[in-house]
Amino acid sequence: MNLLDIENALRLDLFDPTGPNQRWSNADLERAIDKAVIRYSQYYPNIGYCDMNTRPYQRTYPYPQPWNPVYPVWWIERIIYPLQAYGSYFQPPPGGMSASPGSSGGLSAGLYQYAVTFLSEGGETTPSPVISVSVTNNSSVSLSNIPLGPTQPTSASSAFHNVIGRNLYRTQAGGNTLLLLTTLAENSSTSYLDTTADSVLAGRPPAPTVNTSGVMLWPPLERDFAEYSNLFESSTALAAGGNLGPQGSAGSGQGQPASQTPSFTLKLSSSELPRDNTLVMRVFYATRHQLDSSGSTIPEMHRDLIVLGASLYAMEAYQVPTNDNFSFQDGELHDHLDDSAIPRAWQEAIAARRTQFEARLQEIRNQRDFASAARVQWGDIPARWARL
Repeated sequence: MNLLDIENALRLDLFDPTGPNQRWSNADLERAIDKAVIRYSQYYPNIGYCDMNTRPYQRTYPYPQPWNPVYPVWWIERIIYPLQAYGSYFQPPPGGMSASPGSSGGLSAGLYQYAVTFLSEGGETTPSPVISVSVTNNSSVSLSNIPLGPTQPTSASSAFHNVIGRNLYRTQAGGNTLLLLTTLAENSSTSYLDTTADSVLAGRPPAPTVNTSGVMLWPPLERDFAEYSNLFESSTALAAGGNLGPQGSAGSGQGQPASQTPSFTLKLSSSELPRDNTLVMRVFYATRHQLDSSGSTIPEMHRDLIVLGASLYAMEAYQVPTNDNFSFQDGELHDHLDDSAIPRAWQEAIAARRTQFEARLQEIRNQRDFASAARVQWGDIPARWARL
C-alpha cells in the first residue's frame, strides 16, 4: 500500500473518476490524506524503539533519534531498563583483520573501510576498529584474519550464551558510514572475498552504536518515567555539567538550555542508578505513520479508515468554495429559486462521515489500549524483585 493506492481508492469513494471534470486535484487529495494520517496517528501511532547506553548516575536523557528524521518523536511509550544482565555482553572484536585488493569484482575505484561485529543470542556488539584499503575500478577485496568470537561467555551466570555469528560492514567508495556487507552465520571462517558493488549496499542498515550482545532479562523491567522533565537534576546543572548530549552521550549543554530539550527522566532510586555506560535501555517511542510513494507503515486492516478520513477532509475543503447558494424571488412572476439545499446536503454528508470516522478511531484506540494494558508476567513477582 502506497500513496497512489490511497488516492485511487479515495477518488472511487468520492465518485470522482479520472477525466477533465474532476472536483479535486491531486494536491487537494494529498492534503486531505495527510490530515487523515496525522489524525489516525494520534490514536494509533507508529511505534519504534531505540537502544541507548546509560550514563553514570544519570536519570535524565534526551529523546532518542527517530528511525527517520522526517518523522520526529512525538512521545515516549515505554522504557525497559536494564535491557540485559550486567556483565553478560561480549567485548567488540579486537583489531587484526587484514584486507588486500584483488581483481574481477564489482567494486568501484576508491578507498573502502571494513569492520566486523560479533552476533549473540541477545544481539550484536559494536564494530571492531576499521581497516582501510584502496582499489581500482572493477576490483575486489580479500579479507583475512577475521576475528573469531570467544568460545566461552563473558559471565559464568550465562553458560549458554555464545557467539553465533559475525557481521561484516563496509563503507561505499570514499564514504565514512559502515553498512552491512554480509552475515557470517558461524564462528569458524577467517576469510571473505568482497565483490559487492556500492549500489547493492545502498539502503542497508548501518553498524550498531550500542552493544546489545548480553543476556536479555526476563521478565523485562519496565520503568516509570516523566517526559519533558528534569526531575531530581536541575536544568542549570544539566546545561553547565554537559551530561545531556545526543542519545545520552556527554555534551556541553551550550546553545539550547536543557530545560528546552525534549527529554525524559527515569524514576529510579539511588541504588538503581547506572554505575557506568555498559547498561542498555530500550526506549519505545511514537511517531506519525509513513504514507508516501515508497510505501507505508499503516496496517492493511486500517486502510479503509485512512480513505474514510481523507474523504471527510476533502469534502470539507470542497464545500467551502462551492457554498455560493442564493434565494431569489421574481417580483413579477413570483418565481422562487432556492439552491440552499445543496450546501445543507454537503454538511449532512460531512457530518455523517465525521461521525463514522471518529467512531472508527475510537474503536482502534480501544483495541490498542487493551493490547497495551496486557503486561506479560512470569509467576508472582515480588514488588522489590530487583533487590533480591
